[in-house]
Amino acid sequence: MRSLTWKLGGALLLIVFVSVGLMAYLTNISTTREFQQYVSRGNMMYIQSLADSLGDLYTEEQGWNNIQETLQSLPLSTSERILVTDSSGVIIADTAREWLGKESAEVSLSDGTPITVSGQAVGSLYLLTSGGMGRGHMGGWIPKTMPMMVAAEEDFLAQVNNSLWKVGLIAAVVAFVIGLILTRQITRPVRALISGARHLTKGELSYRVDVKSRDEIGELADSFNIMASSLEKGEQSRRQLTADIAHELRTPLTVIEGTVDGIIDGVFQPDTEHLRSIKEQTALLTHLISDLRDISLAESGQLELNLTSTDMVELVRRVVSNYEINAREKDIRIKLEEEPQIHEIKADTVRMEQVISNLLTNAIRHTPSSGSISVTIKNDEGGLVISVADTGEGIAPEDLPHVFERFYRSGSSRARKEGGTGLG
Repeated sequence: MRSLTWKLGGALLLIVFVSVGLMAYLTNISTTREFQQYVSRGNMMYIQSLADSLGDLYTEEQGWNNIQETLQSLPLSTSERILVTDSSGVIIADTAREWLGKESAEVSLSDGTPITVSGQAVGSLYLLTSGGMGRGHMGGWIPKTMPMMVAAEEDFLAQVNNSLWKVGLIAAVVAFVIGLILTRQITRPVRALISGARHLTKGELSYRVDVKSRDEIGELADSFNIMASSLEKGEQSRRQLTADIAHELRTPLTVIEGTVDGIIDGVFQPDTEHLRSIKEQTALLTHLISDLRDISLAESGQLELNLTSTDMVELVRRVVSNYEINAREKDIRIKLEEEPQIHEIKADTVRMEQVISNLLTNAIRHTPSSGSISVTIKNDEGGLVISVADTGEGIAPEDLPHVFERFYRSGSSRARKEGGTGLG
């Protein structure tokens, strides 16, 4: 499997070298073009200045006397050559002394720089260069009015371009190193998440990922830790539920087994009292199994609700009436408060009776003698609100955040005298 680090590093390297290479290439072309234009403008200025000087010389000498000696005295490089023609196009001066006396057309000279005196053309100036090219018209000599460069200028441009490539390469290396560092910062928390997932698959639900970044990966790590905490709490609840179920099943089974063994051994008589005890424990087991089935259906989302139009006031009255006897045995008063004109709603009457019964059972169980329980039903935004409040000890503050957690209970053990199936 290819590592994400290498994938990101390779992609970064490709982007850096393509970007830097393209930048260096375009900069090289732009620099060469601008430098050639600069050289061309310099050549044109030099030729025009030289033509003006030769015009002044013509005026002083009243002609082209000593023009050859004057050209020979000019500081020229070995790749440069100057020619001067008179007004008729005859070459009268040549620093190479090669074409003296020839017609300019004969050696293909054209587009010379005019030498003027008092507005009249008295000749033309030609500045040629071989440019180190080795070929071209006129035996390898090219007019320097074109953007040609001598060896020194070409060396300078080559050095500039080499420097550009070197700087680009250094920039690419630096960018790549910085990119690798950033890539490691990105992949490090990803590797931590992978390690955390592996720990969870091994059942180490207490493992947490330590990621301190504040970006999307940090949010992912926080979500991972929250998920791990939820799984750990769920596993703890499952284990606790398993222990509760085992405890609740063991108690009635023990009573049934003990009673039956006593009857078989002749210790107990198979009378109505002992048979009634067996029946009560059997009913308790049936109730427990029914609750377990309901929990299983609810957990899997398969608990079906039979919704019908229900008069909730009548339903609540009926449930309260069923529990008034249990309340009076503990000297507890139950009062029902109703809003006028309570409308009917769609509800599952069996499940609603079960919910209200559970609330009232808990209220009676945890309300001391001479206490009271208030059951209130009122309209609320198209629905109903049913509340059960008692004067008991209430829920401890540290347990309040866990009220809606599945199977949570405030005590570490459950007393049999409290009744119920023990499932919470």
